[in-house]
Amino acid sequence: MDAGLKRTLVRTLTVSLSVVAALLVLEVLYRSQLVDTYQPELRALNSPLVLASGKKPTILVMGDSFTARRDSYAAILRDTLQDWRVVNSAVSGTGVLQALSMAPRRFDRFEPSIFVYQVYVGNDLFDIRYPVNWRSVSAARNLYWLLANHLRVVGYMNYRLGQLREPATTSPNAPPGAAATTATAEAFAVERYDPRVKAYLRAEPSLLEDSILVQEGRQHDYAVFLDRLSRLLAYCRPEECRAYVLVVPHASQVDERYVTEMTRLGARFTNPALLRTLEYPFLVHLRERFGGSSNVRVVNPLGRLREAQARQAVFNANDEHLNPAGQREIAAIIRQEILPGGSQPSAPRPY
Repeated sequence: MDAGLKRTLVRTLTVSLSVVAALLVLEVLYRSQLVDTYQPELRALNSPLVLASGKKPTILVMGDSFTARRDSYAAILRDTLQDWRVVNSAVSGTGVLQALSMAPRRFDRFEPSIFVYQVYVGNDLFDIRYPVNWRSVSAARNLYWLLANHLRVVGYMNYRLGQLREPATTSPNAPPGAAATTATAEAFAVERYDPRVKAYLRAEPSLLEDSILVQEGRQHDYAVFLDRLSRLLAYCRPEECRAYVLVVPHASQVDERYVTEMTRLGARFTNPALLRTLEYPFLVHLRERFGGSSNVRVVNPLGRLREAQARQAVFNANDEHLNPAGQREIAAIIRQEILPGGSQPSAPRPY
């Protein structure tokens, strides 16, 4: 073998092994959260006064970009529940895997009396397993998803890099990394819709239907999701804490117009009528899993969101998130769950 070629191969192998070793070390640090990698989001969504310990009982809220905004339902709860400290520990682009990593620090620090965990039917199973589709998605994205399926720190690194690429139009209300919501008055347009959603649907056109109905390849992912969710909720111990699993539905479940729009974006629905059921498989299996828990309640806002949608749109026109009207509706639902009858208890009540 040529000496120059041999040296090149040795250097390439050395660099490759160094990169792999570094990624493995970073993966261990990330999964263990020895360093609180989501501390910036916690500070962005909560004032120092909220983060400081106090005499008020605490409501700890976790979730994804539906919650990780300064103008989300969590902020509305903070403004209206004066007898409670509301800590928003949501992070955009995360799911139950990341929440489970964050949970030990958050529960130890805030000792919540109430835990609200927000689930999103639209992509929580996608976060469990990214698909691979070489025909419809770029090679770079497929390689990224393949790697991120095994090394979750890769997704975290991509998330942080995405913050550096945030457009100047990002909402001032959004925490780091959270894209601006689309103005509710704007009309739907395929070319203006969130490109990430379009990429997801190109890779897996059946994602929405398979997630909502828990079918095909997403059945296994749902089983993983339930297992990790059970571990997460275990941090909310019955004698100290009660938990609410807030299941945010996909827009296509709320109004038929969104089924049409999702179809134009690339989604495939084989039986759209099944999306109209209030008690759909994703939700039903959650109720079955936690129905015997003394301190866990599954919250289904689908019916209320449909009623609100009949009056005005509750989702943004060109991304999948709730608009301010939808956020207010969610806040009202959670407030009613926590404070039945309108009272404001100073401590948790048993079921």
